[in-house]
Amino acid sequence: MRRAAIFFIIFHPEAAAMQTVKLTSRREVAPAVYELLFTRPEGWTFDAGQFARIGLATDGDEPVFRAYSIAGSPKAEGLRFLVKSVEGGALSPRLCALNPGDEVLLDGEAQGNLLPARIPGGDTVWMLATGSGLAPFIAMTGDEGTLGAWKKHILVIGARTREEVDRLAAYAESEARIPLTILTAASREAGELTGRIPALIESGALEAKAGAAFTPESARLLLCGNPDFIRETRALMKARGIVSPRLGKPGQLLVESLW
Repeated sequence: MRRAAIFFIIFHPEAAAMQTVKLTSRREVAPAVYELLFTRPEGWTFDAGQFARIGLATDGDEPVFRAYSIAGSPKAEGLRFLVKSVEGGALSPRLCALNPGDEVLLDGEAQGNLLPARIPGGDTVWMLATGSGLAPFIAMTGDEGTLGAWKKHILVIGARTREEVDRLAAYAESEARIPLTILTAASREAGELTGRIPALIESGALEAKAGAAFTPESARLLLCGNPDFIRETRALMKARGIVSPRLGKPGQLLVESLW
């Protein structure tokens, strides 16, 4: 007689449930970009590079949720996010107008695969961000263990104006707990680097400024930002043999696009 195999799946409803968290502080770190710090539910865990869905109730309708990368260290007591207030947005202007003591909804567990451990090897890790896409890299560089496998850490921040990139760079520097090279690129004004990040990669200006090369042997890349930036940068890297891990095959590049 053939015996049937019986599998037991243990489900923890408290891990996936929607919860309420309270805002403890808010500050503007760049034009229209706010750092929001919330209480963290007991037992709610995440890895640097992951995101969470947070939301607010609406009058008579279902709550509005959006995914935001977590900008705080996994060891921190609170949950930190970087949110850009987008004019006409369904959620971001409301989040950025919250006051300490106000509550938001936290939907389920942390998610996302922008996890540096997935792309081992090389000696240099590049973190390329546009705007508030900086958030997961604040988490990574603020945690001494996350990027410990690489000798050199390069953070590239792109935005439209010099004021925005300079303020985001100052914020990143103040939060970093590891040696970090920070480069800025303003697409509409003259700055340390001028132009969009993909154009600076294509011209070679970014590598020249950083003193490091994009090669499959030496470089590992983490991207977080707007879809056009992600798409164009991936195409440029693919031409150099730098690709994402897939179907068990190793890779050198990971992306997160929450737009």
